[in-house]
Amino acid sequence: MNSNETPFATASIGLDIGGTKTLGVVLAHNGEILAQEKRPTPPSSEDIVECAVTIFESLGDQVDSSFTVEALGIGVAGLVDKSGRLHRAPNLADADGLELQSSVEPLIDVPVYVDNDANCAAHAELIRGAARNVKQALLVTLGTGIGGAVILDGTVVRGAEGMAGEPGHMLVDPNGPLCACGMRGCWESYASGTGLVNLAIQAVSAGGLSTIVEGLQGDVEKITGEHITSAARQGDEEAKRVIDVYSWWVAVGLANCAALVDPEIIIVGGGLIEEWELFGPKVRTAFDQLLIGAHQRATVRIEPAAAGESAGAVGAALLAVGKLSGN
Repeated sequence: MNSNETPFATASIGLDIGGTKTLGVVLAHNGEILAQEKRPTPPSSEDIVECAVTIFESLGDQVDSSFTVEALGIGVAGLVDKSGRLHRAPNLADADGLELQSSVEPLIDVPVYVDNDANCAAHAELIRGAARNVKQALLVTLGTGIGGAVILDGTVVRGAEGMAGEPGHMLVDPNGPLCACGMRGCWESYASGTGLVNLAIQAVSAGGLSTIVEGLQGDVEKITGEHITSAARQGDEEAKRVIDVYSWWVAVGLANCAALVDPEIIIVGGGLIEEWELFGPKVRTAFDQLLIGAHQRATVRIEPAAAGESAGAVGAALLAVGKLSGN
């Protein structure tokens, strides 16, 4: 190489395809996020593939010419097998059966690797986040739905076909609200972003959240989680009560998982951790009340993901680099 030439540095791109939004990042070899982009997740398989390719190309264009992108990792919410096929995605119902890896790879010029989004987030936390130097951990992502990953002996457990770690679809109330998966009373129906809205609608039916309802001119269907968290932060007592109930349901699922796995730490990721200061302490209190032997065992740490809501995309980028190098 000529001494005047600038050496190329390598980077990878990671995408986190969720039920509502798709987040992409460009990750440098040293872990620095060079660029990121967020777009709404489209409903159909074809549009999801197009969205993934579009974000990949857009992010590539944003990177300085001294970097070369060597791989794409994709984390997607749902049951993903070891070949990169999305078998079932309750919050992406039109994408069931999507051969994501083999659909995207021919359209771009780098290798593609696909995994479940929570597995990707767990991979990020193991390498650069809250799970470093930890052998037994649980990661739960709270977003449109709930994702999860189990870390045992420092390794993400993927199960027989790659589909392990779906705590959002534990049944916590067989007579509860209908879940996107078609069952009733899944933990996701209470403790995800969708669950928070479900709890708000229940509160409205009982005569609560009057200020929010008035602000929406009575159109209850327009209530979002942001309406609840914003009102709670402003001191609305009715909204704060919904947050109390929501926090209890989050703790129910975490306590169930902890009873099964006995983790050193529970890492909470997903879009809702932006509100962790609002409901995290309430989750901690309820968790200690619900976990069997909570006061007779070592305290289980509960912490937000170090990479924030970018954990899934960062983990997907790291996973792609690892696969490229044969790890």
